[in-house]
Amino acid sequence: MNDDLRPDPAALEAWEKLPKAAPSSGALPPMTGGLRWTAVMLGLLLVMMAAAWLLNSR
Repeated sequence: MNDDLRPDPAALEAWEKLPKAAPSSGALPPMTGGLRWTAVMLGLLLVMMAAAWLLNSR
């Protein structure tokens, strides 16, 4: 960190005045909703692999 750069008191005051709230559910990392899609995609992949195996075994 550069000690030559001092924080601007007006900017700090404006920052403190900003509303502070808990993050919304849309702001959570993609991992929280991504696991469901991963499971769906893995299931589809397994179904396609089984179908290919069954069709190839004829």
